[in-house]
Amino acid sequence: MKFRTIIILFLSCFCINAGAVTLNEAKALVTANEYGRAVVAFRSLIQQPRYANNAECNKYYGQCLCMTGSYAESLKYLEKGAKGGKVGAYWYMGISKQHLYDFEGAIEALDKYKSSLNKNSSWVPRTDSIISECELGMRALSRVQDVVIVDSLMVPKASFFSYYKLGYESGSVITPAACGGQIAELADSCATVFETLAKDYRLFSLDDKENGTSNLYASSFFEDHWNDAEKIESVGGESCRVAYPFMRTDGETLYFACDSTPGLGGYDIYVTTYNSDTHSFYAPSRLGMPFNSPYNDYMMAIDETNQVGWWATERNASPGFVCIYVFLLEDQPEYLEGMQVSRARIDCIADTWRAENYDELLAAIRNPINPNEQTMPELFIPIREGKVYDSLDDFKNEKARLAYENYRRAKESLDVAKEDLSQLRDDYRNASAAARSALKPQILQKETQVNNLYEQIARLAKEYRNLESE
Repeated sequence: MKFRTIIILFLSCFCINAGAVTLNEAKALVTANEYGRAVVAFRSLIQQPRYANNAECNKYYGQCLCMTGSYAESLKYLEKGAKGGKVGAYWYMGISKQHLYDFEGAIEALDKYKSSLNKNSSWVPRTDSIISECELGMRALSRVQDVVIVDSLMVPKASFFSYYKLGYESGSVITPAACGGQIAELADSCATVFETLAKDYRLFSLDDKENGTSNLYASSFFEDHWNDAEKIESVGGESCRVAYPFMRTDGETLYFACDSTPGLGGYDIYVTTYNSDTHSFYAPSRLGMPFNSPYNDYMMAIDETNQVGWWATERNASPGFVCIYVFLLEDQPEYLEGMQVSRARIDCIADTWRAENYDELLAAIRNPINPNEQTMPELFIPIREGKVYDSLDDFKNEKARLAYENYRRAKESLDVAKEDLSQLRDDYRNASAAARSALKPQILQKETQVNNLYEQIARLAKEYRNLESE
């Protein structure tokens, strides 16, 4: 009994000493950027009467909460710190309010912080940059797209793209290691690789470690090998990072993420289209809310089979994870009226729904049918929202049925053209130098035919689906 009492007393003393941290020790954790531990330390201090109303302690505690993503909780303590003369609290107050979509309040706080700075301070341009982000956020918040989000899932950030369930015709997103060759050797500089269904075209980003930037590159499969990566000059800039590219089946619409400034914060998602006349992409456009946010927003990918899109974001996610959202494609986007903060933040995906549930669509997405499987029905005709026909008799719109028949004929033509192209490439590999000169223009002509058929198929697929959905 005596021995047990000694143990209890020892543990009590140990717990008291472990929790007894000084203000200077807690501040040292902040200096070391150990914000998780600092939150625990300052929480124990703030509960003590002598520190409960201490401006410095409240400012530091609010700072640590802000830096660990507890934005709403941080405001109470940052306000106490600011009232006590700790002007640094206004910076973190601005950051917290920005991430809570209170852009007007964020600008007000950042203006107060800026007014306390020397005009030559390096914090002036940093503050101006965040104010610009908040001004963009205010404009974006007044035009939130009415997007139907049918599913969400939290996944590890390092491998988030492996959770995208895309229809086979949409191509694939793979790791650099899966590519082999030059791209695999650059795996430490490359996040993801987009590869077309035909496996003859790839898009990826590579880091420029000397300048701290990254750029988009493309590579094509020709003459039995992958060509050297070519930089896409018309996308990106001199001082930003570009990553996570995805090309739609039309071969023209390109999505990517970029941290260019001014932006909404971190990586934003952009879209651009290819100009065949200039052989370059048009000036990219930043997507609005809810796709972009004050957080990092990553790869946008489109599933043409199920007519849904996917994107990943760090909002509403735990550290080291991202949240993936799945949404319905809209031919003509509609926008919500007024400042729709809840919809912009995506507080609840059910608030976006226009039907009781989307179980049928989700089942189709989660259990994709491979067209090469023997169990596949004779006809597999994807319609909107996960509906699939297995007979031409299922069509209710005659024009839609005719468009689908044209779509099938185009796909058959594509299969023949691809076989011809493959044969020409085989002949080229085994031919003499003189024969290769004659074969090369034939290969180029056949490649053009294949690309045109891809575009035609994408157009006809959209046409028959739209007609049948009217």
